[in-house]
Order: sequence, then C-alpha cells, then structure tokens
Amino acid sequence: MHHPRDRASEGGPTRFAILLLSLLLLTTASSLVPLAIGALVGNLAASAVLLAGLFSMYHRRGLLLVGMLLLTPALATRWVFFWLETPALAPISLAFWLLFTSYNAGALFVFIQRRGTPTNDTIYGGVCVYVLMGYCFGAGFALLETLNPGSFNFVNGTPESPLALEFQMAYFSLVTLSTLGYGDITPLSPVARSLAMVEAVVGPMFVAVFLARLVGVRTAKD
Repeated sequence: MHHPRDRASEGGPTRFAILLLSLLLLTTASSLVPLAIGALVGNLAASAVLLAGLFSMYHRRGLLLVGMLLLTPALATRWVFFWLETPALAPISLAFWLLFTSYNAGALFVFIQRRGTPTNDTIYGGVCVYVLMGYCFGAGFALLETLNPGSFNFVNGTPESPLALEFQMAYFSLVTLSTLGYGDITPLSPVARSLAMVEAVVGPMFVAVFLARLVGVRTAKD
C-alpha cells in the first residue's frame, strides 16, 4: 500500500511537464491564428491544455472529480462555438475556460504549498501555476472586452475573431504578468485597468515568494 505522500508524487514531474509543454504549445499556436487553419490549431492546443490540466490533478480524487465537472463544459462550449460560430457562445466559452484554468492553477498552488522539500514536481508545478495565472487573467480580459467592447485599445486594430481576441488578451496578460509592458495593447476602462494593476503586482510577487521558498528550504537543509 502506497503512502499518501508517495502516491501524490507518482508521475508528478511528468504530469506537470506535459501541462507546461501544452501551455507552450498554446502560446505558439497564437502565431497561426491569422491563417485558415489557425482556429483549428488554436482549439486543439487549448483542448490539450485542458486535458493536461485535468491529468495534473490525478494526485487527489476530489480535485479530479471537480476538474472533470469543469472540463466537460469548457471543452464542449469551445468546440460547439468553433463549429457553429455563434457570437452568443463566445462569452460562455471564455467563462468556462476561465473557471477551469483558475481551478487548475489553484489546485497546483495548494499542492506546491503542501510539499516539503522542493522537488522536480514542485518546480514544474510552480512554473505551470505562473503561466496558468497569465491565461486566467487573459481569459478575464477577453471576457471583459467581449461583454464591454472598447475596454482595451489595440494599436494594430481590434481582433477580427473571438479566438484572435482570446490570444491577443493572453499575450497582453503574459506581458503584464512579467511587467514587460510593450504598450501595443492598453487598458482603457476602469475595470480593465484595475485587473491589469492586480496582475502586474501578483506576477512579480509570485515569482519572489516561490523563489524565496525554494531557496529558504534549500538553505535550511544545508
């Protein structure tokens, strides 16, 4: 019989590495959006992230069950919207994507906090949480722009499709999270600015706390 701690760590690095690779694939897929096949590739990449996210919760049955409940509508609405192209489904699809990625990031964060000595799964999981936070805020920004057009200013023109908007907002989110701030997309509405400010604070804070925890535990062991 496996000890709970051992069972939690079985396949941990592999699960989190798969999720991280899926997130990087999704980021790369944004360059294909303008092409005819871009929407299909983007949805496939997003689906891979959802499935890899569910797989990363294998260490806890309760987390896995809730994740499955959130995954089903997230996948369904994304692909129904892809085939039907009904504008009314865009905010619903974004909302379920936001719910699942937020839950996934929260589950991984709790898992990391409950681990003692830093391991490969802790490091991979921490990187996944950081990138997932970017996509969470990106989904929130895209949902805000969909429900309240004009919340953001796009220097290169407003995205022509919901998927293009989703990727543009993910790009803006990751740029904000890392405090790069290129300035090609700027928040205009009070809500958009507030969310951008929160993300700009949370991003560096997470990196600082995460690194401090790793260094602190390593120093304590030495």
